[in-house]
This record gives sequence, C-alpha cells and structure tokens, in this order.
Amino acid sequence: MEEKQMGLELENDDELIENTSLDQDKSFAIAWNENQGGYSEGIAKKVLTFAKNQGLKINTVLDIYCGSGNFLSIMEENGKTCTGTEVLDSYIEYNKQKHRNMNFIKQSSLNDFDKIGKYDLISCNHDVVNYLSSIEEVQQFFTNVYNHLNDGGIFIFDYYTKRKLQYWNEVTYSESDKLDYIKSVTSDGVSKTEIADIYYININPNNKSTTEKEYSISNYDSKFKRTENITIEYFFENQEFVNAIKSSGYRYLITTDANFSPISNISDMNRVHMIAIKREQ
Repeated sequence: MEEKQMGLELENDDELIENTSLDQDKSFAIAWNENQGGYSEGIAKKVLTFAKNQGLKINTVLDIYCGSGNFLSIMEENGKTCTGTEVLDSYIEYNKQKHRNMNFIKQSSLNDFDKIGKYDLISCNHDVVNYLSSIEEVQQFFTNVYNHLNDGGIFIFDYYTKRKLQYWNEVTYSESDKLDYIKSVTSDGVSKTEIADIYYININPNNKSTTEKEYSISNYDSKFKRTENITIEYFFENQEFVNAIKSSGYRYLITTDANFSPISNISDMNRVHMIAIKREQ
C-alpha cells in the first residue's frame, strides 16, 4: 500500500482528499483512526468471542457513531453485514470511501432512529452514551436500541463513570512520527466534562530535521495539519444506567471491564462496558 506524503497509511485512500486540502472533519477521522482505531478493533474481537461462547448468532451489525469504522472492519472481516451511523456528512463520506461494502446512515442525534432497521448486534463504543445530557435521554436511547434489535440480539456499549468524569481535569500529550496528540479535559464537578482531542498530523514526514511545532497556528510551514474535536460528556450514577437498561426491556445484563471480564463492583470502575441481550417474552 502506498503511503501518502502526510505519513498516514489508509485503506482505499487514493480517492480521499490529499494532504493539506483535507477538511477538518476528515482530518480528525484520519487522526482518530491512527491513534485510537485499534481499541475499537479489540472490542470487536472480544464481542465476537463472547457471542461464540454464548451461542449467540451475529449476521447483521450496526455501530452507532462509528467514527472511522474500525469496529465494523473486524465485523466485516468475519463475514458480517455491516452498517454504521454518524452525525457528520464528512465522516459518512470518509467511511463510504474507506469501507465500500458497508452501508452508512446519517443520524441527526443519538436518538434519531428513523432510518434504522433491525440487527443482531448494535454497538455504541467510546463513551458515546455520555454525550446524552439527561438520564431520560439515556433511557430513550436504550429503548430505541431495544426496538431495533432482533430477538436474541446483543447491545454493547461503554460509558465513563461519574467516578472518572466528575473531577477529571488534566492535559496529556503524546507524539509519534505520524501525529502528535493532546488531550485536554476540564470538568465542572457537577454534571458535565469537556474533552478536547487535538491532533497534529505530520504531512511532511520526509523532513527529518523538523523538531519544532507551532501549536498556536493550524498549519505550520506546511508540515503539520491541526485538527481537533471537542465533546461535552455528562455523568450519572452507575445505578441510573443499570435501571435505565433494565427498564428498557432487556432480560440479561452483564457488566464488564475492557477485557470483557465480569466485574462485581462497578463503583470502583472508571469505564464500564455493558452487554445487554434482548429476549422477547
């Protein structure tokens, strides 16, 4: 596979907008894919193992707010029919070019299910559930997912706990040859936390002498492409999540860590993964 001048290896990238002409949202999708896509792939593999061990069939998959489509890539490799949703047209365009055999649907919000059919597996990863600003909206989302699952269908999601978000204030930084990453987190300590993910994509990797990065401007001397995304995440009590998922109709619920190992005390967790299974009466 040919590597572009900006230094990021992309599947089917020949038709993507090149180098500095990448728009903001596509640039972020590319950076996210490089930095965090492996996490989604790992979750997908664990879901497949879980379903196999439990004797649950998965033929059709929906990934809500699918990002750069890494979760779906693993599902497709394992013979599943895949659909993803996103809220931004540019993300959908990016995914359609990258994953040509998948279907992508635009949602106006997490609770917009007007164009969504029924599936054997619905996933919502990377603490997307925390985007909902009230537990009533969370309840509605869980119910919408339930109504779009086939009988015996699996719903998996994860969320940041109140323990993690309520007093999370920090700035972290990492760098690699392909991109640099800054994460800035500020919590109000009451109900919500602002998370800024900022990337500097190296669009001139052959210039080995470049050592300085001007972070106050978006594109320093045509060497780095700056792209960012800011989300507001809301936190709730763990029991509120449990009550909401149970009252939505799911008959089986498993709480796990990132390795899909069952956990007995979610109050000690910073992030919780939940697996809910639909069994109609």
